[in-house]
Amino acid sequence: MKFQQSEALSDLEGAALALIEQTDGATSYFVATQFAGSPADHWSGSAGAVYPMMIRLEKRNLIKGIDGKTGKRVHTVWHLTAAGRDALMAWLTDANRASGMGFDPLRTRLAHLNLMTEAQQDEFLETVTSMIRERALAPSFEGKPWLQKVQATWVAARLHWVMLVQAEKRALRKIKPKQNDGSMVGN
Repeated sequence: MKFQQSEALSDLEGAALALIEQTDGATSYFVATQFAGSPADHWSGSAGAVYPMMIRLEKRNLIKGIDGKTGKRVHTVWHLTAAGRDALMAWLTDANRASGMGFDPLRTRLAHLNLMTEAQQDEFLETVTSMIRERALAPSFEGKPWLQKVQATWVAARLHWVMLVQAEKRALRKIKPKQNDGSMVGN
Protein backbone atom coordinates (compact mmCIF):
# COMPACT_ATOMS: atom_id res chain seq x y z
CA MET A 1 0.00 0.00 0.00
CA LYS A 2 1.60 3.27 -1.14
CA PHE A 3 1.37 6.14 1.35
CA GLN A 4 -1.01 8.92 0.31
CA GLN A 5 0.19 12.52 0.75
CA SER A 6 -3.27 13.46 2.08
CA GLU A 7 -2.48 11.22 5.06
CA ALA A 8 0.61 13.27 5.98
CA LEU A 9 2.13 12.43 9.33
CA SER A 10 2.28 14.90 12.17
CA ASP A 11 5.81 15.65 13.38
CA LEU A 12 5.11 13.56 16.47
CA GLU A 13 4.03 10.60 14.32
CA GLY A 14 7.00 11.01 11.99
CA ALA A 15 9.45 11.16 14.88
CA ALA A 16 7.87 8.06 16.45
CA LEU A 17 8.12 6.10 13.19
CA ALA A 18 11.75 7.22 12.83
CA LEU A 19 12.56 5.98 16.35
CA ILE A 20 10.88 2.63 15.66
CA GLU A 21 12.75 2.22 12.37
CA GLN A 22 16.09 3.32 13.79
CA THR A 23 15.90 0.79 16.61
CA ASP A 24 14.49 -2.00 14.43
CA GLY A 25 11.36 -2.16 16.55
CA ALA A 26 10.36 -0.37 19.73
CA THR A 27 7.74 -0.45 22.45
CA SER A 28 5.41 2.46 23.16
CA TYR A 29 7.24 2.86 26.46
CA PHE A 30 10.58 3.26 24.68
CA VAL A 31 9.17 5.93 22.34
CA ALA A 32 7.56 7.77 25.27
CA THR A 33 10.82 7.76 27.26
CA GLN A 34 12.74 9.08 24.26
CA PHE A 35 10.27 11.96 23.91
CA ALA A 36 10.25 12.59 27.67
CA GLY A 37 14.06 12.83 27.68
CA SER A 38 14.19 15.40 24.90
CA PRO A 39 15.66 18.80 25.76
CA ALA A 40 12.87 20.36 23.66
CA ASP A 41 9.68 21.05 25.60
CA HIS A 42 7.61 20.27 22.50
CA TRP A 43 8.77 16.64 22.50
CA SER A 44 9.04 16.07 26.23
CA GLY A 45 5.49 17.35 26.70
CA SER A 46 4.27 14.86 24.10
CA ALA A 47 5.29 11.70 25.96
CA GLY A 48 1.73 11.11 27.24
CA ALA A 49 0.36 11.24 23.69
CA VAL A 50 2.45 8.26 22.55
CA TYR A 51 0.17 5.37 23.58
CA PRO A 52 -2.98 6.60 21.79
CA MET A 53 -0.83 7.66 18.80
CA MET A 54 0.56 4.13 18.46
CA ILE A 55 -2.97 2.74 18.26
CA ARG A 56 -3.83 5.31 15.55
CA LEU A 57 -0.69 4.39 13.59
CA GLU A 58 -1.62 0.71 13.85
CA LYS A 59 -5.16 1.43 12.61
CA ARG A 60 -3.63 3.30 9.64
CA ASN A 61 -1.54 0.17 8.91
CA LEU A 62 1.74 2.07 9.41
CA ILE A 63 2.97 -0.15 12.25
CA LYS A 64 2.39 -3.74 13.27
CA GLY A 65 2.74 -4.99 16.81
CA ILE A 66 4.37 -8.20 17.98
CA ASP A 67 3.36 -9.14 21.51
CA GLY A 68 6.10 -10.24 23.85
CA LYS A 69 6.83 -10.74 27.51
CA THR A 70 9.67 -9.72 29.81
CA GLY A 71 9.23 -11.66 33.03
CA LYS A 72 5.58 -11.13 33.89
CA ARG A 73 5.37 -7.88 31.98
CA VAL A 74 3.57 -8.02 28.64
CA HIS A 75 4.58 -5.56 25.95
CA THR A 76 4.14 -4.89 22.25
CA VAL A 77 7.13 -4.30 20.02
CA TRP A 78 6.13 -2.12 17.09
CA HIS A 79 7.64 -2.47 13.61
CA LEU A 80 7.00 -0.40 10.51
CA THR A 81 4.93 -1.90 7.71
CA ALA A 82 5.78 -1.16 4.07
CA ALA A 83 3.19 1.65 4.19
CA GLY A 84 4.83 2.89 7.39
CA ARG A 85 8.22 3.07 5.65
CA ASP A 86 6.65 4.98 2.76
CA ALA A 87 5.00 7.39 5.22
CA LEU A 88 8.27 7.81 7.11
CA MET A 89 10.18 8.61 3.91
CA ALA A 90 7.48 11.08 2.82
CA TRP A 91 7.74 12.81 6.21
CA LEU A 92 11.56 12.77 6.33
CA THR A 93 11.92 14.22 2.83
CA ASP A 94 9.19 16.88 3.16
CA ALA A 95 11.50 19.90 2.74
CA ASN A 96 8.53 22.30 2.62
CA ARG A 97 7.41 21.42 6.15
CA ALA A 98 10.96 21.02 7.46
CA SER A 99 11.87 24.53 6.33
CA GLY A 100 8.73 26.08 7.81
CA MET A 101 8.82 28.40 10.80
CA GLY A 102 6.99 26.02 13.11
CA PHE A 103 5.97 26.97 16.63
CA ASP A 104 8.64 28.80 18.59
CA PRO A 105 7.74 30.12 22.05
CA LEU A 106 10.60 32.65 22.00
CA ARG A 107 9.73 34.04 18.58
CA THR A 108 6.09 34.34 19.66
CA ARG A 109 7.09 36.41 22.70
CA LEU A 110 9.59 38.53 20.75
CA ALA A 111 6.78 39.54 18.39
CA HIS A 112 5.06 41.14 21.37
CA LEU A 113 8.01 42.76 23.16
CA ASN A 114 6.39 46.14 22.62
CA LEU A 115 3.82 45.23 25.28
CA MET A 116 6.58 45.34 27.93
CA THR A 117 8.38 48.31 29.36
CA GLU A 118 12.01 48.69 28.31
CA ALA A 119 13.09 47.46 31.74
CA GLN A 120 10.88 44.37 31.41
CA GLN A 121 12.26 43.71 27.93
CA ASP A 122 15.84 43.94 29.16
CA GLU A 123 15.17 41.63 32.10
CA PHE A 124 13.30 39.15 29.90
CA LEU A 125 16.09 39.00 27.28
CA GLU A 126 18.81 38.65 29.93
CA THR A 127 16.87 35.86 31.65
CA VAL A 128 16.27 34.06 28.34
CA THR A 129 19.98 34.34 27.49
CA SER A 130 20.93 32.93 30.90
CA MET A 131 18.45 30.06 30.61
CA ILE A 132 19.62 29.12 27.11
CA ARG A 133 23.19 28.98 28.42
CA GLU A 134 22.06 26.78 31.35
CA ARG A 135 20.25 24.41 28.98
CA ALA A 136 23.38 24.24 26.83
CA LEU A 137 25.25 22.79 29.81
CA ALA A 138 22.59 20.19 30.60
CA PRO A 139 23.41 16.75 29.20
CA SER A 140 21.34 15.81 26.19
CA PHE A 141 21.36 13.09 23.58
CA GLU A 142 23.72 10.85 25.56
CA GLY A 143 25.69 8.56 23.26
CA LYS A 144 24.49 10.37 20.13
CA PRO A 145 27.37 12.62 18.99
CA TRP A 146 25.59 13.82 15.85
CA LEU A 147 22.55 15.00 17.83
CA GLN A 148 24.84 16.60 20.41
CA LYS A 149 26.43 18.65 17.60
CA VAL A 150 23.01 19.60 16.25
CA GLN A 151 21.95 20.69 19.76
CA ALA A 152 25.15 22.75 20.25
CA THR A 153 24.60 24.48 16.90
CA TRP A 154 20.98 25.22 17.78
CA VAL A 155 21.98 26.71 21.15
CA ALA A 156 24.67 28.89 19.52
CA ALA A 157 22.20 30.13 16.90
CA ARG A 158 19.57 30.81 19.56
CA LEU A 159 22.03 32.84 21.65
CA HIS A 160 23.13 34.76 18.57
CA TRP A 161 19.51 35.52 17.73
CA VAL A 162 18.79 36.94 21.21
CA MET A 163 21.99 39.02 21.06
CA LEU A 164 20.89 40.46 17.70
CA VAL A 165 17.53 41.44 19.22
CA GLN A 166 19.33 43.10 22.14
CA ALA A 167 21.66 45.00 19.76
CA GLU A 168 18.71 46.16 17.66
CA LYS A 169 16.94 47.39 20.80
CA ARG A 170 20.06 49.37 21.87
CA ALA A 171 20.31 50.93 18.41
CA LEU A 172 16.64 51.93 18.45
CA ARG A 173 17.00 53.52 21.88
CA LYS A 174 19.76 55.78 20.57
CA ILE A 175 17.62 57.19 17.77
CA LYS A 176 14.17 57.48 19.32
CA PRO A 177 13.04 60.28 21.63
CA LYS A 178 13.44 59.67 25.35
CA GLN A 179 10.38 58.24 27.07
CA ASN A 180 9.82 57.75 30.76
CA ASP A 181 10.64 54.31 32.18
CA GLY A 182 6.99 53.25 32.48
CA SER A 183 6.17 53.80 28.80
CA MET A 184 5.67 51.07 26.26
CA VAL A 185 8.19 50.64 23.47
CA GLY A 186 6.60 50.83 20.03
CA ASN A 187 7.64 48.98 16.88
